[in-house]
Amino acid sequence: MPDSERARILIVEDDPLIGFDLAVELEAHGFAIVGVAPTVARALALFQDHGCDIAILDVNLGRETSAPIARMLAAAQVPFVAVTGYSIDQCPREFAAAPLLSKPFQTARLVAELRRQMPRV
Repeated sequence: MPDSERARILIVEDDPLIGFDLAVELEAHGFAIVGVAPTVARALALFQDHGCDIAILDVNLGRETSAPIARMLAAAQVPFVAVTGYSIDQCPREFAAAPLLSKPFQTARLVAELRRQMPRV
């Protein structure tokens, strides 16, 4: 499938190995990867430069959370799926309405959730 027809995904994940693995797995499932961002600043820059159709947000990015990215995506009406090792009640309020997958998760479950959240064209 040409890149222009594939859903563009922004991955926000602070663990480089997890981010790389997610990118490889999702490309194998037909998604186009905008980039893998380990920080809020990098994610905001990638979104500003390239946009995305949907995002995957690791809630906890070490010393920061991805809440600013969730707010930006919500304002732009871009859906996202949150992934975390924490429970929903430990997540910032920006994630209350988002689908939440607990780490570790199966890639098939993530792919199914991404497809459910994708805007219908």
